Amino acid sequence: MSAENQVKKRRRGESFMFVFMILLLVALFSSMLETINPLLGYIDEVIVFAFIAAAFIKMLFLERQQVKSLDGWMITAFVLCSVFLIVAFIPNLYAGAHSTLLMQVYTFFGITKFLLVFFCGRILLQNTRFITTIPWMKKVSWLFTILCLIAYAVNLVFPLMQAFDTRFGMETYSYGFGHPAPFSMVVILFSVMMVFFSLLQKTKMPYVYLTLNLLLIVTAGRSTAIGIYLCFFLLLLILPHIKRLPVSVFITLGIFLLWFSWDRISNQFGAENTEARGILLRTSVDIAKDYFPFGAGLGMFGSNASRLDYSPLYNEYHLSHVWGLSELNPAFITDSYWAMIIGETGFLGVILLITLFVITVLAIIRYTSGNFKLKLIVVFPFIYALFTSPVDTLLASGSIVSVMLVVLYMITLSKEAASEQQERRTIGGKNDVQNR
Repeated sequence: MSAENQVKKRRRGESFMFVFMILLLVALFSSMLETINPLLGYIDEVIVFAFIAAAFIKMLFLERQQVKSLDGWMITAFVLCSVFLIVAFIPNLYAGAHSTLLMQVYTFFGITKFLLVFFCGRILLQNTRFITTIPWMKKVSWLFTILCLIAYAVNLVFPLMQAFDTRFGMETYSYGFGHPAPFSMVVILFSVMMVFFSLLQKTKMPYVYLTLNLLLIVTAGRSTAIGIYLCFFLLLLILPHIKRLPVSVFITLGIFLLWFSWDRISNQFGAENTEARGILLRTSVDIAKDYFPFGAGLGMFGSNASRLDYSPLYNEYHLSHVWGLSELNPAFITDSYWAMIIGETGFLGVILLITLFVITVLAIIRYTSGNFKLKLIVVFPFIYALFTSPVDTLLASGSIVSVMLVVLYMITLSKEAASEQQERRTIGGKNDVQNR
């Protein structure tokens, strides 16, 4: 490659680096932007479509240059996603009532956008360099945490923020985000990135920063997020003292998370639960049995499409009288991610989607360069999204775009650091040979 082509390639990489970092910050704060203007709530979907279009164009460009753009993980994910697509749309062939094609496509897009962002991002971020962005991102992380803590302190004296709920005997806040859940997610993502930077640069763990962020999550009052964050904190205390992570550590952390969240789990999934989320989950299993094995079809139960175009299943299964599930007040219809998956795609769809989750986790680990500690930190945000899915809709909301962008950012940084380390070793080896 000529020097001129190398300069052009570097400039393109720098331009995309700048665009990606802007998109990452916009995605992180999209929930806050939505409170300013509801139209900004669609910005995550715009990012996904932009990634798909840009990745397709880059693939065509690479194919013209006879450069391989797809790998085994991408091809496997594409094949399975295609099978999942067929399974999800099959109910239209025999179901009496079904949603419109537009609503079905909209629902399938929401279910699979984690996959679209991740693998399209892998194509787009090839040869992109992010090392120079680390100091800048550290400053953004600290600024976010400090401003939120100042806002909470000021609010204690001069109540400016509206309380969202009362948890643990204290009022909880969303800090300008539409809901405490996306706020907690952003706090966790900043924490994960700060830990990743420390491991990558081999500096001390940012325990002070992590402790301050724990306080923020407590003030948000999300018990699941608090439990997972505490597990993350305990894991970081263990990591410096071990060379590999034994299975017993995962079991111990799992037991701790189960104990911490048991009240929430029993409340959400218990048969006596008469709230919308519990009823949705139990009813989704009945629907999956009645419409075995494909489910009732996309846009028919638990999805935003079934709320926009009120599904007849809510009347059929006597849910239209439940608070938050009625046609006049459908606010809680989307409260359970797995109720949507089970009810709309059936048991077969659940199996395929779980397989796609496993492939994505394995791909993230495989794509990340470095030791097991780096790989664990990089995959953690996606694991967090999976853990919260039974009691949250993060996986289908715009927040999943933020999660996957952060994962892509860390993967690219890990590869860049490994490449620079390899170059130093090569140069050092050549110098040794010359000295000899």
